[in-house]
Amino acid sequence: MVSIKPKGNRWRIEIYFRWPDGVPYRKRLLAPVTAKSAAMRWGQQYEANALAQGRGALKSPVTEGSPFKPAEPVEQYAKRWLDEREGRVHSIRDDRGRMRLHVLPTLGPLDARTFTRDDIECVRDSLDEKITNGALAWKTAASCWTLVTSMCADMVNAKKRELRVRDDNPCRDVKPPERGTRKAKQYLYPSEFLQFVSCENIPLRWRRAVTLAIYTYTRDGELRVLQWDDLEHAVVNVIRAYNRRKPGENKGTKSDTPRRFAVESNLRPLLDAMRMDSGGKGLVIELASERAMARNFRRWLWKAGVRRTALHETNAQSQNITWHDLRATGATWMAVRGDDPLKIMQRCGHRDYGTTLRYVREAEAIRDGFGEPFPALPQRLLESPWPSRGTLVARAASDNENLAFSRVI
Repeated sequence: MVSIKPKGNRWRIEIYFRWPDGVPYRKRLLAPVTAKSAAMRWGQQYEANALAQGRGALKSPVTEGSPFKPAEPVEQYAKRWLDEREGRVHSIRDDRGRMRLHVLPTLGPLDARTFTRDDIECVRDSLDEKITNGALAWKTAASCWTLVTSMCADMVNAKKRELRVRDDNPCRDVKPPERGTRKAKQYLYPSEFLQFVSCENIPLRWRRAVTLAIYTYTRDGELRVLQWDDLEHAVVNVIRAYNRRKPGENKGTKSDTPRRFAVESNLRPLLDAMRMDSGGKGLVIELASERAMARNFRRWLWKAGVRRTALHETNAQSQNITWHDLRATGATWMAVRGDDPLKIMQRCGHRDYGTTLRYVREAEAIRDGFGEPFPALPQRLLESPWPSRGTLVARAASDNENLAFSRVI
């Protein structure tokens, strides 16, 4: 007989039965799973395994043995499954955290071959509860659910045969966690952009970085490793991205598809000036640490007088502006300008056409009075932060002439 009682946020299992020779066996232990139904099933499996293995499997009728040893717990299978995805999935580190925090507390000790649809529903209910309590954002819960369903699908029909451990998919027809309201993302209007890049109180490197992020529609990781060799014949070649998990190493783009497109005409003077400053070698621009890009960007916006409330405050309907929203700004500007949606999709590297259509629909609503997208850049943005070598030589020659003249006098 198996019964369970709540104990804090866990379940205490009480097991009582008699061995075939009539000797009673009684056991109390905490279930290693959080869901009630999963805890009951774990206790029943414990009892069945104990009876199947006999008293010899236990040290004594009272002391603790461990008759419940699944052929392969979900926790062990999940480790094998995630290890196999290493190097192929960009979000593998985040996936490991989601699995550990939100999936394995319910499924971890269960047998990977025999856990049921009800166990999957317990995972879903746990995610819903965390969303309701505010402990988890609905988008994070959706990512956790995608992780669970992908693992269960691979248990049935993975490419690698050693990952196939089931004949059925327990996630089939199980409804996903609740979805919340998608928050509105932000973008800069051309007038706000010009106010920012014209402010000389902002470091020139930051003004140029913001300009490049908008005018090249690149992600942070793509702009961070963009080299001058990738800017030839007025064409941008986006072929790699920064690997924040392994600094010093690059990886493929998010869509795993290199893309190339013509440089915006009003960006060319800035690129020419920056090429002269750097000699056309190495990185196009060195960005600050990726951990503080959004926060510092908002700080510089505020200092430049760009203080529109939506850019700096987050609420239930909208998210404050981030560095990634500069790429969204470029996509929005292209849509306002009337560029073909397929061209926008190719330049931005969107996998899904629906993603591009969000910018097109937004542009249709705001086009009137929006301003000129991709405006000409202010002259001060093109000026070198330090004198060129030729200027230094001329200045030195002039100083020598003045020194010689003063000696004559």
